[in-house]
Formats: sequence, structure tokens, C-alpha cells
Amino acid sequence: MNVAIVGAGIFGMAAAIEISGRGHTVTVFDQGSVPYENAASTDVSKGIRRMWYAGDNETYVELVESAAAKWRHWERILEESVYHQTGGISIIDSFGPGTPMYESWRYLIARGATEIEVMTAPKARKRFPQFVIDDEETVVHDRWSGYIESGHAVKILARIARDQGVIITEETRVTEVTESSTGATVKVGEVEAKYDRIVVAAGVWVGRLLPTIGENVKVTHQEMLLIEVEDEPLFSPPNMPVWGVDPDGEGWYGFPLLREGCVKVSKEPLGEVVDPDFSRGGTEEFRDETLEFLRGRIPKMADGRVVSGRTCLYTTTPDDHFVIDWAPGYESVLVAGGGSGHGFKFGGSIGSLISDALEDRDNPLGRRFRIGDRFTKTPTCSQESRGFATPRET
Repeated sequence: MNVAIVGAGIFGMAAAIEISGRGHTVTVFDQGSVPYENAASTDVSKGIRRMWYAGDNETYVELVESAAAKWRHWERILEESVYHQTGGISIIDSFGPGTPMYESWRYLIARGATEIEVMTAPKARKRFPQFVIDDEETVVHDRWSGYIESGHAVKILARIARDQGVIITEETRVTEVTESSTGATVKVGEVEAKYDRIVVAAGVWVGRLLPTIGENVKVTHQEMLLIEVEDEPLFSPPNMPVWGVDPDGEGWYGFPLLREGCVKVSKEPLGEVVDPDFSRGGTEEFRDETLEFLRGRIPKMADGRVVSGRTCLYTTTPDDHFVIDWAPGYESVLVAGGGSGHGFKFGGSIGSLISDALEDRDNPLGRRFRIGDRFTKTPTCSQESRGFATPRET
């Protein structure tokens, strides 16, 4: 097949590598350079974890573990490191049956995971002295967790794709996607090109090409802060893991010292709904809120120098699960997106799901991401947990 992919973020690049590897001809279009500075995938770091997926442990754990293996494979190809297995901790005030973290822990332990430790507050304070941890809190430490240098990772995936013969057309904004009985068409300005099939992986801009999808997802504004710290060893692995505090509440999270010489702090709850072309700059309000949080939880980080603030946008589906399916009303246009703020870590496995859907192959792991009646059902997730985290009733 001759396949076009619209969007060169993690969904688009992973799909390009997998589809071309199956013998198809692939052309990728992106409105900016790769990695595009305004794309959700373009960031200094994205976490990779296998916990807090109680809404469908079977699907997400399998996908993220296979993704981790593929990230290592890609690193070996280019002899570059982008995946850092630093371990991760979650500081939580409730750890019992029915909570997302407990149900994730129970599933992983039954599956044979040996890297997870549930720590009391005194033990956690001794192991991670950077943090203020209350006596009644529990700390779950999974040594498997870590992070991926997301912007840099997209850049090296583009190199792999080009080496496989994928054509990547940068600074080229697709204005329309249509189909007819003879195939599908990508339109750039007044120029049209025909393909057998098209994958729309346009991230926050998906609604401009596929309005029926855009009507059912929301684009939200998420801020982050980058801070230079004085005591770099204290905030570097193995002393400092990827961390999260109260994921079902305020949901603060962050990363150890990064390649850029700073740490990153952000917040999990979905922000305000914005236009995809929303400014990516940070705000003084978030800066002040973050420093206030850090003074209470990670005091020595709060003493650091704020380097910059930045905004990332999420493309969130009603149930927080991805969408990988034929676009409504189309037979040759596939939509791949709805990362919902947790999609990047699955980059190593998402390409296979997209490729199987494109080739009309049934993949049990991809069934979760079909559209079906997901856009017409009332979301069932609680106020406390995102849809992927809400434990299923048993």
C-alpha cells in the first residue's frame, strides 16, 4: 500500500516505522520541523510507568512493557540513550482495595513483578530524604519506572524512519483529508496527492481534519516548570527517581535532573480547554503555585533557580483511552491519537496497533482503542481518577 501519515509526533513516527517495516510505502506530513516545537510530543521528558492503570491493567501493562523493549531496541540501532530507568515513586494518602494504585500493585505482583516495594513513611523518608512525607502516607516504589527524553526521542525516530525509506515532508500543513471510491487524498494548499490509506495522527489539531473526532475530544492546557537545583547529586539518579504526589488529587509529578541541567515539575489534573494554537509559554500563577507546593514537599528543589515555564497540550478523549480506528464515515482514513496525557510512553508499541488496524488485522490489545460507542456513552470515570486509572468493578 501507499500510505500517508499526517503528523510526525510519537503516534505518527511510530506508525511510520512499523508500516514501512511491513513493506508499505510511507509519506509523513508535518506542519513544522520534526520534532515540531508545538507538538505534544515535543518536551524534555515523559514518564514511563506501568502502575495506575487499574482501568485496564491487562492492556496497558502488556503495551508499556513491550514498548520499553522496543525503546531499548531503537536505542541500540542508533547508539543513543533516550530511555532512563530511574525508578519511580508515588506518595499517596490511601492505599487499599479499590484504589487505583493498590489494584495496579495487586495485578503486577500477581503477574510476577519483583521490583515494587510498598514503603512506610519512615522508611521512605530515609530512602528519599528530598521529600517531606507525612506519617499517614504510603510510598509505592517501582524500580521499573523511568522517563523518556521525548523531544529527542522523536528526533531519533525520524532518523530511523528515513533510514527505512520513509519520506518525511516537514513545514507542510495538510489542509484537508478526503476519500473517494479510488482511495484517499491529502490536500496541501491547492495541491492534492492520492494514497491507498491515510493515518491522521495530528494530535491537538485532529479536529481540523476530522471534525467528528474533534467534537468528541478536548484540548487542554497543562503547564510545567523547569528548575536548576544547587545540589545536583541529590536530584540525580539513583538518588532521585521520577516522582508523583497524590495522583488522584492535586497530582503533582516531576523528574530527576535532566540532560538540560534542570528538573521538571508539572501537574496531572486536566487544565482548561484551549485552542490548539494556544501560546506555549508559562504563567506566573503556575510558577508561584509550583514553588509553594515544592516548599512544602521538596524544599531544596524550591530553593533552585526557575529556568523557564512552558505549556503542553493534551488531546483528551471522554474516557481517557486512545483512539485507533477508522474515522467515522471513512473507509480508508484511520485516526490515531487521543493520547490523553499518557500516550508517549507507549510509543514503542503503538506503531504495531496502528499498523494492524490499517491492515485490518485484529489485535486484541487494540480493541480497547476502537471508537464503538465510546463517544456516545456517559463517561464512567470518577472525579478522583482518570478513566484509565479507575478500577473496574469486579
